[in-house]
Amino acid sequence: MKRHRVCAVVGVAVFLLSAVSVIGQGAQRPPARIETVYPRHVARGQTTVINVAVVSGDTAQAAEISPSTGVTVSGIQGKGSGTEQAVGWWEITLDVAKDAAPGDRSLVLVMRMGRTAATTITVQTHVPTISDLRIAPPQSNQPTVELLLAAADAAGDLGDSPYVWFTAGCGGEPIVGAIKGKVSAGVVRAALPNLSKVAGGGTPTAGKCDLQVRVTDSTGIDSNTLKTTVEFRN
Repeated sequence: MKRHRVCAVVGVAVFLLSAVSVIGQGAQRPPARIETVYPRHVARGQTTVINVAVVSGDTAQAAEISPSTGVTVSGIQGKGSGTEQAVGWWEITLDVAKDAAPGDRSLVLVMRMGRTAATTITVQTHVPTISDLRIAPPQSNQPTVELLLAAADAAGDLGDSPYVWFTAGCGGEPIVGAIKGKVSAGVVRAALPNLSKVAGGGTPTAGKCDLQVRVTDSTGIDSNTLKTTVEFRN
């Protein structure tokens, strides 16, 4: 390890003996790391799809919630990255009972080769709800397209300028970002950059991107996630 300096032959010998000992005993694989989770908040009485990014080429076989009372894992789908260095994406469907106790829960993915490190999701009494996601027809000479969605928050915590988070698949690694939205009459508007240009390394390109969108209210609570496809022009 870097924090230990080997300053003598004896020290080197001890280090080598330790390494041989570890090899002989069979070193355990460290748990796969969960890099991204969204949304991190689920509402009582609703079904929510949690997106989980795992730094592993392994396959997720199941997901576990602890404590599990009031929260059921009803589905899991996705694919591994194929390599240990890249990220695999998984969609975990959670059914939350109306009487589920609010608070933090531990989420672990059961992989083919072992379990991931735990991450935290939170059962909330309410979360913002978004619907009717639309993309205004983009103009060929504009660097952005307009994203519109309907939003409701029973607690009134949405605010005037909520963050609109997006994940886009335009080929290659997913693009993740956030933009400020504007709320008017229950509709959130936001200017979405040309994501196919981002995927192309800054080169103006045309193409389709699979888009996922969610909103965060003024207290930091995430909404549900919506999906659509957006087509960019040169």
